[in-house]
Amino acid sequence: MLTLKNVTKTYRHSDGDVYALRDIDLTIGAGDFITVTGGSGSGKTTLLLCMAGLMRPTSGTITFGDRKIETATDKELSAYRSKHIGFVMQSFALIPYLTAIENVMLPLAVPGAGRTDQVSAATDLLQLVGLENRRNHLPRELSAGQQQRVAVARAMINEPSLILADEPTGNLDPALSGEIMQLFTEINKQRGVTIVMVTHSPAAAAYGNRNIRLAEGRILAGA
Repeated sequence: MLTLKNVTKTYRHSDGDVYALRDIDLTIGAGDFITVTGGSGSGKTTLLLCMAGLMRPTSGTITFGDRKIETATDKELSAYRSKHIGFVMQSFALIPYLTAIENVMLPLAVPGAGRTDQVSAATDLLQLVGLENRRNHLPRELSAGQQQRVAVARAMINEPSLILADEPTGNLDPALSGEIMQLFTEINKQRGVTIVMVTHSPAAAAYGNRNIRLAEGRILAGA
């Protein structure tokens, strides 16, 4: 599904180039559940941003199917993210004045499915994450775990083939973290969605079928 070859990302600094990623070689197959671990500054988030086409590597190639991500235009990258990528972030990133179902439907605000189809799809996903009865609640009326469930449902609304998750359990206690990880497992196994998840948590990392460990921008193990 996604292949990275010799991917390097550097930042210019007065003291010299700073390497966020160094010669990353990684192949992600359809249906994989990959967890990415490593210390702060190891390059985990940069890796996700490059996969999403939100950051261009300094050198190397990133291929999604037959699509070259690193050389795609901004318009092509926007279409790539819209059609193929779902995002789940540590901060939930819900719109505070929108209800749960409106937040889930937000990516569909771009012309596409009709309103009735959008509501039906969002309702199905809220049922999947166990929040159909909270569909009209605002984020402030939901617990942290429920907010993250809404965020997961929103990530699924465009039927992505790949979910990129950056510390999705970072703001949750262990019990809620386990619930979110069980949900990711269900989405991965039952719906066949590929997941790449950055995490500091060894317990969360154990849910993946592969673990990639990074240090100073290099893969130590798992590729």
